[in-house]
Amino acid sequence: MTQGDLVLEFMETLDSLKTCRRAFFRCSAPVGGSAMRLLMLLHHRVGEGDLGLQPSELGELLQLTRPTITSLVNTLEEQGLVERLSGDEDRRVVFVRPTEQGAAVVQQAKAELTREVRELMDYLGEQDGYELLRILRRMRSYLQEREMRQEGKQESCGN
Repeated sequence: MTQGDLVLEFMETLDSLKTCRRAFFRCSAPVGGSAMRLLMLLHHRVGEGDLGLQPSELGELLQLTRPTITSLVNTLEEQGLVERLSGDEDRRVVFVRPTEQGAAVVQQAKAELTREVRELMDYLGEQDGYELLRILRRMRSYLQEREMRQEGKQESCGN
């Protein structure tokens, strides 16, 4: 295979994976996409006694604009999946936290995703599964290093 063929094959494979990703990560949850990412982030970052995260923190962590965060929080709040709380010391400060219903949605989505990943790993086999993970981590590392060189940033493109 020539290098040109390899580049074309790589691009076609990534494009087809992007299309398949929607089917792979599809779950029965009432939300998806950025709203699910926000809900999962809240579920993992906010403890029982915590007030929650501020919208500005959510925007930084998810790399989304403030208007986008506001829209997502509004939608999730309408569905009863998150709640807004005012700060104790300053009522103007707003925190967002998942409700019990929101936590249940995250648990359901995690269970479905775990089942999907397990099926993929069964299909690939243990050795190929670990090899795929190794290569994806190496690719992520390369992309992070490249991004830092090009933009002079200290932030990474994912964990």
